[in-house]
Amino acid sequence: MTKPQVSIIVPVYKVPEKYLRKCIESTMAQTLESIEILLVDDGSPDNCGEICDGYEEKDSRIRVLHKKNGGLSSARNYGCKAAIGKWVMFVDGDDWIEPDMCQTMYEAGETSKVQLVMCGIMKDYGKSSTEYKFYLEDGKVYQGEDCRWLQQQLLVYNGNIAVAYSKLIDRKLLIENNIFHDEVLRQGSEGLEFNLRLFEKLDSATFINKPFYHYIYNENSISSSHNEANHEYVIKCFEKIKVFIDSSDNKAMLKPWFDNRLLYVIVTTAISGYFNPTNTEPYAEKKRKYVAYLEKPIVREALKTRNIVGIGMQRELVLFFIKHRMFLMLNIMGKMRKWQKEHK
Repeated sequence: MTKPQVSIIVPVYKVPEKYLRKCIESTMAQTLESIEILLVDDGSPDNCGEICDGYEEKDSRIRVLHKKNGGLSSARNYGCKAAIGKWVMFVDGDDWIEPDMCQTMYEAGETSKVQLVMCGIMKDYGKSSTEYKFYLEDGKVYQGEDCRWLQQQLLVYNGNIAVAYSKLIDRKLLIENNIFHDEVLRQGSEGLEFNLRLFEKLDSATFINKPFYHYIYNENSISSSHNEANHEYVIKCFEKIKVFIDSSDNKAMLKPWFDNRLLYVIVTTAISGYFNPTNTEPYAEKKRKYVAYLEKPIVREALKTRNIVGIGMQRELVLFFIKHRMFLMLNIMGKMRKWQKEHK
């Protein structure tokens, strides 16, 4: 096999078979021929590894990498270090991509001579789909100071670019600057932290406003349910991001948006976390634990910010309840949010 132009890295851990097969087959169906597909079996205890091995036997472009379980960040890093393509692309094991994704993004990257190509995203629910909206300009080449603005957009919640997937990244940029996912930061905001470091070194990028990437919404995922360990991981991630911003060359543009972004986390932790109906603890216990969460210094500081741009009326209402310690209302909002998600 000649050196591929694009390495597609797919972390695999306890992915339902129908999603895993759709994901792998969507990578195999790419119109760009010069690709390699790295399926990283992150010590999955089910038959995911065997499924991956089966595809490796059928397609010479597929390499299966079996490793001890280390989490999503660890699997992405393992794949990235094993990749030999000029460009790398991360695809989560339960998502899928359009057939012309690699080719269109690769051609855009080569033509524009940029280090990063981004594209649109489609969020697939069980019964419907929603296309993400972006503030980026289709086909524009972002250079120099424009890249500092892009880095700021990572902290804008509705900017939708603070993810590892839906991107084609110059592998040389990652390797030479030692830009890998922080393996201590698990489910939560590890993609945001990774991108902030990536964009710190970024000199050029472009955006294609086509939803090549399909993100599968899973209401049972860790980020959509109550998990105290996960809440702690997210806080640790934001603490690390805060330290990074304080030392960043772009501090002046980043700092005002840090607390704004954290407000979304605080709201989500209340409604989809502690006061989510899936949390079966007594109301008094939910309240006690969320009060302790609100006492964290980084959380207290964020709640003081006046930058609530883009938060939206529903989240503003939740923030009002949080600031005034109206926990019974948060409990009701948690039930309403769960109903909304189930009927999308």
